Amino acid sequence: MSMAEPSQGNWARRFTLEALIKSTQQLELVQFVSLLTLFLAVTFPFDHWLFIITARVCLFLFLIFPIIIRKPAFWAALALSATVVTILEWATTDNHKYLLLYWLWVVVFCHAAVDPDQKRRVLVFNARFFLCFVFLAAVAQKLSSPSYRSGEMFEYFLYCDPRFTAFGKLVGIDPKVADAVQKILDFFKSPFSQVINNELLLPGTDRARIVALALTFWDISLQSLIGVLFLWRRTFTDKIAHLLLLFFVFTTYLPAPVFGFGWILAIWGLILAKDRFPKISAAYFISFPAILLYQLPWREWVLGMNS
Repeated sequence: MSMAEPSQGNWARRFTLEALIKSTQQLELVQFVSLLTLFLAVTFPFDHWLFIITARVCLFLFLIFPIIIRKPAFWAALALSATVVTILEWATTDNHKYLLLYWLWVVVFCHAAVDPDQKRRVLVFNARFFLCFVFLAAVAQKLSSPSYRSGEMFEYFLYCDPRFTAFGKLVGIDPKVADAVQKILDFFKSPFSQVINNELLLPGTDRARIVALALTFWDISLQSLIGVLFLWRRTFTDKIAHLLLLFFVFTTYLPAPVFGFGWILAIWGLILAKDRFPKISAAYFISFPAILLYQLPWREWVLGMNS
């Protein structure tokens, strides 16, 4: 009896993994990507009433008439509203929202194609293009910044960005240091303050600097590898790139809550992996609920813990 129980447990785990892989492979790519993109537009939308209302109306129409998700006009409504919002708020629109705008137009062109193979080719081509472009362009932009290369950017985030406060506490950075930095910055912003040459010397710790340098090295190395490997277009390099992209998605959006960006990266990865790497495509499938779970108030829980 004691020998049978482990084998039963292994069988159950194998059955669960195999069932997930099989279910993922049975999903039709264009339909699945369309559903994920609609969920992205509704859950992580442009912060403007026009797009929010358009996305919710589209969701309602889809629930009543599911076939409408295959119509180019359905996606054109979302893409046009996103375009209008981007034009109106171009100066404050986040870079990740521009990617959502581009991707919505890609889905429009995908559904405008008549041939099913052409629809898939539109998705596959643009998924690879955007993965290469986004990561390599980000690397080039970051390397051109002296404050990024020196680690100052991440060190500043660890002190001043509330999204990184809980992460900083997890790696052992004293919250009192961040409080002291914030007080100095508040003083600098005051119209009554007088600072020589408009420069302030901010306090810091060796631990924060080491963590910031480690984050800088990890970020630039990982993004460079992902972009270059996907550019190579070989089975072996693609498999490594997918594993690195999954690592990026599962780890980056825990301390940096740009969830919509993580979601669209997972969509692109799934498109490229679905017909070639069944286990990897199943891992992308898991990444979607993981991104949603990252929105749990774990930061508040960490900050509420005793030091």
